[in-house]
Amino acid sequence: MVTSFAAFVVVVCVVSCGVTGSTDNRDAPGTLPHHPRHTSHISSGIQGHVISSPKGSQFMRNAELGRNVTYNGVSRGSIHNGTGVAYGVDTGHREAIHSVVLEGKFGEHITKKINETFEYLIEFTYNVTELESQAVRVTVSSLRSSNTYPLLVVVRQQRGVLSWQLPLEPPPNTRVLEKYYTVSHTLCPVKNYKVTYQGNLDMTQRLFVDISTSSPTNLNFTVTAEFLTRFHIDLHADMVFDVTPSQPMFYEFKFPENVDMVLVKVIAEDDFCAMVAIQNITCPVFDSEENVQYGNYYQTMTYQAGITVRKVDYPEGLYVVVVVLSTDEACSGSFQHVYRTRKKTITLTIEEKITKVEYLGAIFAGLGYCALFYAVAMILGCISCIREKRKQPRARSLMDDSILATSDESGAHGSSSYGAVAGNAETNKEEQPHLPRIPSDSSLDEDDIDMLTDAESEKDVFRTKTFLYVSDLARKDMRVLTKKSQLYIWGLLTVGIFYAVPVIQLVITYQKVLDETGNQDLCFYNFWCAHPLGPLTDFNHIFSNISYILFGILFITMCARRNHQHKLATKVDYKIDKYYGIPQHFGLFYAMGGSLIMEGFMSACYHICPNNSNYQFDTSFMYVISVLSMLKIYQTRHPDINASASATYAALAAAVLLGVIGVLSGTLLFWIIFGFIHVISCLMLSCQIYYMGRWKLDVGVLKRFKTWFLSEISDCRQICQPMYCDRMVLLTLGNAANWGLAIYGMVSTPRDFASYLLIIFLTNLLLYIAFYIIMKLRHGERLLLQPVVYMVLCAAGWGTAVYFYTQHTTTWELTPAHSRQYNKECVLLHFYDTHDIWHFLSAGAMFFGFMLLLTLDDDLSHTPREKIPVF
Repeated sequence: MVTSFAAFVVVVCVVSCGVTGSTDNRDAPGTLPHHPRHTSHISSGIQGHVISSPKGSQFMRNAELGRNVTYNGVSRGSIHNGTGVAYGVDTGHREAIHSVVLEGKFGEHITKKINETFEYLIEFTYNVTELESQAVRVTVSSLRSSNTYPLLVVVRQQRGVLSWQLPLEPPPNTRVLEKYYTVSHTLCPVKNYKVTYQGNLDMTQRLFVDISTSSPTNLNFTVTAEFLTRFHIDLHADMVFDVTPSQPMFYEFKFPENVDMVLVKVIAEDDFCAMVAIQNITCPVFDSEENVQYGNYYQTMTYQAGITVRKVDYPEGLYVVVVVLSTDEACSGSFQHVYRTRKKTITLTIEEKITKVEYLGAIFAGLGYCALFYAVAMILGCISCIREKRKQPRARSLMDDSILATSDESGAHGSSSYGAVAGNAETNKEEQPHLPRIPSDSSLDEDDIDMLTDAESEKDVFRTKTFLYVSDLARKDMRVLTKKSQLYIWGLLTVGIFYAVPVIQLVITYQKVLDETGNQDLCFYNFWCAHPLGPLTDFNHIFSNISYILFGILFITMCARRNHQHKLATKVDYKIDKYYGIPQHFGLFYAMGGSLIMEGFMSACYHICPNNSNYQFDTSFMYVISVLSMLKIYQTRHPDINASASATYAALAAAVLLGVIGVLSGTLLFWIIFGFIHVISCLMLSCQIYYMGRWKLDVGVLKRFKTWFLSEISDCRQICQPMYCDRMVLLTLGNAANWGLAIYGMVSTPRDFASYLLIIFLTNLLLYIAFYIIMKLRHGERLLLQPVVYMVLCAAGWGTAVYFYTQHTTTWELTPAHSRQYNKECVLLHFYDTHDIWHFLSAGAMFFGFMLLLTLDDDLSHTPREKIPVF
């Protein structure tokens, strides 16, 4: 009994020393000593006995080797840190976990074995000044770890905790293509943690790496902590490094004093899916696949990526984070790399963007390009006015026989302006019958358009003649036709306003979502040549559309001047407007100019955030331009039977609706239905054109077709001899082209339905223009110098513009990551890329095309309408 009591007293004394701590302990209670030792106390969870074991004891050797340690065959103990604080937890039923404290050195590999019976706490110390130009990177590997019993890693600093497990677990709902048994992270410098109360950092920083597992068998692991010497990126310096899904990287960049904007360029040698993010210099850093999207801006990439960063948004600098994703779904959809190690070699470069002076210079250069057109137009206008004034003393009425006799000669000399024709209404009054001037009636409206005094049968007589002249199809009152032509302007204005308002709202919402979420995959920019301005991410592609707007205004101005000259000429001799030349209706020309303005505006809206959903905004008014141009060509020699404004805009609305359906559901069934509608529409329109509007689709169409067929087969020689050969040639070519496009659409089912629809309109427009010019020359009419120059400039402009258009810098037909493969640097003034050049050149080409249509028939200004053929 005495012996037992003595032993009990000894144990109580030892326990008291172990719990309360000794007087030699200088560390605060509950914390690790500054220099932890391997001498610890082992306590029995049941018996309450404590055994003091030095570092070289058999117990510690067993712990480091992962062997089971027991006391009296009852329970494993827990390792104390010298202050009496135990890391093990005794349950009374399970054996407690032992904690082993090790002291680590930077740059050295620490390899140990571990199981569920104990854990390792490794301490590294360093001076805080070493973080000025460096960062700490911790790497842990364990080849025998498993998802059932993973190796758990917790890294603790003075501020901040980072944890992970081995093997690395992919994000939820992600297929596991490869297991990663080595995980490496760069630790965010403790000085960059934002705290409520900014206290001082300890000069001597302590880094703890806690390793534990629940595996019943031994696992080998290796821990390495090292300094990342090249942690700061210099301007225009390449940083080459490797990343994997388990080993992300991030680097720090601070703006130099005179640099306001930079481009972060990331280039890779393979197409593994990765993510690039820009974050503020604050901790923690989001550098894992699960949380990398929580940064400020991010985008997926395969071969290359680029993010423009402004100093005003990151005054203290930024972190560039690169994370390789565990699968390729975010970049490629269903495509995956298998049986390949997902190791990506990255070249990171930060380049300075253009300065404010260069920025302004590029903007004024674009305006100067447009101003050049205005200057040339003003010079030509002044020259035309001078020539008109010189001709005024000799001006005479067009009814003069001498002028009639030399009308062809006058046209050959390039009298392209009706303003140059002046005369005296009293000249030769005795030789010509007096034609009373029709009083003006402002109450005319579109209901009066088809109210001719002749009967329907008389229309058939005039419109179905084998050879028609403009006088046969210009029998309606000019005031009525002018009113009808003006309806195109008001219709365009109404459509434009109602179409533009929701578009503006939508694209502004896109821009706000991009700014708030930081997801740059929403918009398909050319990130290597995107210059922000205010809230706009890609201002240069928006600004380059100003050429459409300015050229549209210039064309409307040219039409207004020409209209004014024509009115002056008709005031002198009103017979000009009734008997000579092509009937002058400027409503469609004004609508074409307005459509060019709207095209620039809508294209600018599209480029605020270009993607598949809003691409139709960029093409809708190109449809309008194409249709109005074809209508204007047709109206030139068919003024009485041109399509109404309401029917035209209704057809365009149907085209836009089909475009929306094609974008949302471009299935094979849709393409078959659209091809059928396309072919049927072409046939019906061909019948209307061939019979000059006298063909009707009603219940009697089959009976009329039977009658026609029987009459045709009665004389076999007439079957291959159409009544209107010229019209038949045009319609045959047009139908062949449209049927070919319909077949191509059904076979290939292109994803870009909006562009396919635009190609249909443009193809028909080009065919019609070519047919018109060929037929004009075939009938002995001339092309004056002015339209020839416009035609050459238009062809050259379109050819050059199409070349730059095909140099794709982005495409929404692919995923955002694959689209960035086409990103290219600016090619003009360090501000404009090839698509910007396309905007400028195509706008100029459309202006020249409009001027070609405006002046194409100037050679007929003195020709009687009875001599101008219809084709």
